[in-house]
Amino acid sequence: LSLAGGVIALFTAKTNGFSNINISGLVQGICLLVTGLWTRNAAQSFKRVVNTTGSDIENILGALGELRKLYSLQYWFMILTLIALAVILIVGLIAVIFGSPTS
Repeated sequence: LSLAGGVIALFTAKTNGFSNINISGLVQGICLLVTGLWTRNAAQSFKRVVNTTGSDIENILGALGELRKLYSLQYWFMILTLIALAVILIVGLIAVIFGSPTS
């Protein structure tokens, strides 16, 4: 739904004759779609452990691989967010310290 909302917002937003490009909903939708697919794949592998016999180790390792992808994605998103916040904080402090004095 988030992806659909992002696509709709991308094609319908108009401001003063210019297209107001807002891709945050689209990016969020893509990230949620990827996260959902990896979570679903892991759940299916865990379900196969219960429903089948003879390939439990393969199914467990497949499920853990999917979960590893999911948590690696979340880890890197967190690292990128922290880096972006640090850059914004530094730029803001520099702007305050070296900004033009007000009269």
